[in-house]
Amino acid sequence: MTGYQQVLVGVDTSPQSQLALAKAIAIASEMQATLDIVTIINTEKFIGITQGPMGFGAATPQVLDELTSKLKANLVQARQAAVTAGVADVQVHLHSGNSKSLLATTLPARYGTDLIVLGATGLNAVSRFLIGSNASYVTRNASCDVLVVRTDQQHQFIKNEPRATRRL
Repeated sequence: MTGYQQVLVGVDTSPQSQLALAKAIAIASEMQATLDIVTIINTEKFIGITQGPMGFGAATPQVLDELTSKLKANLVQARQAAVTAGVADVQVHLHSGNSKSLLATTLPARYGTDLIVLGATGLNAVSRFLIGSNASYVTRNASCDVLVVRTDQQHQFIKNEPRATRRL
């Protein structure tokens, strides 16, 4: 095996994605691969954005600005962690759109990805049934290898507590 040359890792601020980031950094460092760290704002969840409150759960432009700032800061920290670990070529990307299709096909084709690294889902069973998880969609539809991370760097299983909402 010649190793991976282009590793893409999808991150947000969840514990699962932080585990995936750590594994992707280790792989990219060991293989001397390029590491693309990607965060996607799933815009399908923000249909009906208004200037004022629309009721429970409505997102305003200010909420999106705050979210974007937090995600950009997370990308800066992720890049620094990769550089500190010895990854020579690290790129960070913030995209918006359908996270499943972007992670599975669009971005790997754009970046020449040969390995996608994702954290295992943090969704509960009902949420997985209704909307699915990025990890399950990507593993079914990607044209390259996919690593779904369920363990920490010492290969210890991390039990994720189901959450009603994603933390930022």
